[in-house]
Amino acid sequence: MSRTDHPQRKSRQLKFEFPGKGHTLDTLAVTDANRTAVALLKRWPDWRTAAFCLVGDELSGLTTAAQAWCELAGGSMLGAKALSKLSHKKIDAIASTPVAVDRADLVENDDNLLSLINLSASHGGSLLLTGRVPPARWRTRLPDLQSRLSAMTLIELGPPDDEMISIRLRAAMKRRYLKLPDEVESYLIIRLERSYAAIENFVENLHEMSDGREVTVPLAREILDEMDGTRPLFED
Repeated sequence: MSRTDHPQRKSRQLKFEFPGKGHTLDTLAVTDANRTAVALLKRWPDWRTAAFCLVGDELSGLTTAAQAWCELAGGSMLGAKALSKLSHKKIDAIASTPVAVDRADLVENDDNLLSLINLSASHGGSLLLTGRVPPARWRTRLPDLQSRLSAMTLIELGPPDDEMISIRLRAAMKRRYLKLPDEVESYLIIRLERSYAAIENFVENLHEMSDGREVTVPLAREILDEMDGTRPLFED
């Protein structure tokens, strides 16, 4: 049998995972969803207050934005557990420098968080906290800490707009070496839930379900139906 006698096999899209690259504030994707927040972070060191809190939903880019700010400010970044374990001496040592505390809403050691806020203000430092909800809603046993958190200036990463959904969709697809046709992108932008988690969940489901199939509107519809737990009576 000659080579031309063999039936042609449909090409399959290879699936790979690779780590994301670090960002600076100048390389972050900026749309109306995060424009105000990124602009304020860039205005450091001309902040009018010693501390800000950056708030956003799951996968909104809190950690990435905080890391980018640390890159700009030459600061250090701590997680909630790391701050909870710091000695007062170490807190005092870093309080005069730019510091970001990622997911500060999960800090269990209220005394350490209060000390960092107070010492940062008195030592001329800069402090950026991140959390899922506004700091006034964080649970704390210390009235003084509650007062500081309630008075803290808030920066918000808003839900994704159409432009951000497009950017996030294409980035998530690229990480998995999947192609996103324009017609599928247009279909999804007006149908996906306005959340960063929904974008990632969709692409993860697509990654699992495509199995080499071309990414089409019917396939996208099938995945959205699976995610919603519904099946439409009629398909447009």
